[in-house]
Formats: sequence, C-alpha cells, structure tokens
Amino acid sequence: PERCATTSVLRVAGKLSDPLRGAGWRPALRDDLEEVAQRAGLRPDGSGRVACPFGYADPGSAVRGLLSTGLFDAAVAATDREQVDKELTEALHPHQRPDGTVWMPNVFRYLIARVR
Repeated sequence: PERCATTSVLRVAGKLSDPLRGAGWRPALRDDLEEVAQRAGLRPDGSGRVACPFGYADPGSAVRGLLSTGLFDAAVAATDREQVDKELTEALHPHQRPDGTVWMPNVFRYLIARVR
C-alpha cells in the first residue's frame, strides 16, 4: 500500500461499504500473495515488483474506470451511485494534474507459483 497512490482512492470502497465494520476492500499485506497461493495448492517460486501507473484523461474517466473494477459494487449497494461518484472524485483530487489528467503511480508485487 505504501507504494501505491491508488490505495487512498480504493479506501473509499471500504469506507462506504460498511463504515462500522470496515468491510470491503483493504490493502494487501506483505504475505497475502504467498498465503493465497499456498491455500490454492501452489508453491511460491519467486516474486518481484512492477510499476503500474493508473492514468486517466480526466476525473470522470477515472471514476468510470475505477467503478468498472467491481471493487465499489458493495459501496454503491450500501449508499448509492451518486455518493460513490462524489467521494471518488474527492479522493482523486490530489492526483489530478494541472492539465486535468489523473495520474496515480503504483508499484505492485507479483508472485510466481508452481503446481506442487
């Protein structure tokens, strides 16, 4: 989460989904990938990091793109689409450039796993 500008924006999903229990999206922890692979019967065999910036033409495009992931479905169900759009737009504001584009640099971990 500390290397992903998008983390602060994705927290909107959890906040709106269930503000009392914090349900919904949460940032991945350091060993989450390895644990998921092991539960699936796979053996971790390497990992690394990759830069994956999220860039959008404008805040409206960013909101539509983020909503398309499905991560905000529970937030829309718990509140409404208008509220989610409003909160996402506010969360995107720090990532908006002077030309109106939205840019969020991210670095993600990946895992290579093999069948046991």
